[in-house]
Amino acid sequence: SPSISELSGGRRWCPRAEAMGNPFSRGGFATLKGHTSVSAVCFLPTGELVTAGDTSLRLWHPETGKAEKIWKLSGIVETCCCSQDGRYIACGVADGLVFIYEARSWQQVAHWQAHAECGQGPLLQFLAENTYLLSAARCTCKIWSSRTTKLINTWETVPITSLHVARDCTVLALGSHTGLVTIHSLPDGNVLHRLHAHRTEVWAVVFSPDQSLLATASRDDPDGLKLWSAQTLEHLQTLRGHVGLVLDCSFSSDSMQLITAGYDRTLRLWRRHGRAPDRPDGGVLASAGPAPREGLPPLLA
Repeated sequence: SPSISELSGGRRWCPRAEAMGNPFSRGGFATLKGHTSVSAVCFLPTGELVTAGDTSLRLWHPETGKAEKIWKLSGIVETCCCSQDGRYIACGVADGLVFIYEARSWQQVAHWQAHAECGQGPLLQFLAENTYLLSAARCTCKIWSSRTTKLINTWETVPITSLHVARDCTVLALGSHTGLVTIHSLPDGNVLHRLHAHRTEVWAVVFSPDQSLLATASRDDPDGLKLWSAQTLEHLQTLRGHVGLVLDCSFSSDSMQLITAGYDRTLRLWRRHGRAPDRPDGGVLASAGPAPREGLPPLLA
């Protein structure tokens, strides 16, 4: 069975080992049953897992791994996000609908048609804790009041495949079908920079919490995962290890580690030496999934 190896310390994590309390904790393993398909996941600060898929949005208990709440919707739920303070959960439903729920009471607090005739669930992220909600679909970005659903601003841009707002909510990164990443100022949406990051679709863009790094992910095998200076957009490093498409990535809260998910059915955890933002070493701390292709080095310096 697949295992996770922590290369720096030599310890091994066995996903099928005996449960260790929290099923989402290090060493634990849980299969969450209920969805027929899953398109997006996110964690609340309190530890609950939110999943979006099929025609439902689900909230899972961090200790039992059981669904605490299931919201049924009329269309396919394609995206979800949580506010930074953990108060609200938002989801995007096919054809441009957005729903917001209160995480504690589970009550629906708002829903509206954010994008018309877009044929997709809008990409979403809360701004300023929970005051505003950014939505993006096709070539349009919009900022809404999450309390009143009033439209604050809207602008046109490149065909959007991914987005991420920096922690201070002053800049937004957008990935596109063409490999172009655009950096926009907020809340006006003006383009600050254009970065030709990849040759193909950019499936994920993410700023590190300390806003020193920008990570981008694509299907450019073997160059599908890259790190950039968030200030200068200088290319710092290409992280090689995944085979084929890199689907998503996320930094740890201290900006010292990066976790990535690939179409090769692996999760990889990358370490960052020291606080210097300019030259992370890109070494793999751990990976999970089937064995990599023969000849692929386990530790990439």
